Amino acid sequence: MGVDIARAEMPEDLDAARALIRDFFAWAMENVAKGEKDPNPSVFANLEAELAGLPGRFGPPSGCLLLARLDGAPVGCVAFYGQDAATMEIKRMFVRPDAWGQGIGARMLKVLLAEAEAAGYVRYRLSTHHELHAAQSLYRRAGFRDVPGSPDFPGIVEGVDICMEMIPVRETKEESRLAWTDRSICPSP
Repeated sequence: MGVDIARAEMPEDLDAARALIRDFFAWAMENVAKGEKDPNPSVFANLEAELAGLPGRFGPPSGCLLLARLDGAPVGCVAFYGQDAATMEIKRMFVRPDAWGQGIGARMLKVLLAEAEAAGYVRYRLSTHHELHAAQSLYRRAGFRDVPGSPDFPGIVEGVDICMEMIPVRETKEESRLAWTDRSICPSP
């Protein structure tokens, strides 16, 4: 099976990203919120406006929106936006459940972090729901660590969201490596 991960730039890519983000919202409401009112309404606040304006804050030069395709079919997306000149925040990481177990999330994250590094970011942040254990494990293997909630993480809800941060390891000015700890999932190039 062929997996392709690339920036979502063409209208059809942006439409596919919109559909995936809507799927993410529906999946989260059913499987994480379990049919109850969203435990953190800020996560998907103004979602339709965000989708209508894609790529919006996820567009160049300070952002990136990636789309993963499996055998040509859209199966995942992830994005980042610049919080400031040095810091980016990862948003909208989602892989359709029928594509789970194939390493697509890890591959998307690796590409996204390389894009962030190329854009000059030196601090990477994200927040995730406390029940999303596979996502937390993926982020920790990539080198993210848990950090306390703070104003640096707008809209988080204590006890619901887990905040994570990574500062990439830079070996020389010309070369750096991301802090992946599980090389079997994302080996060095």
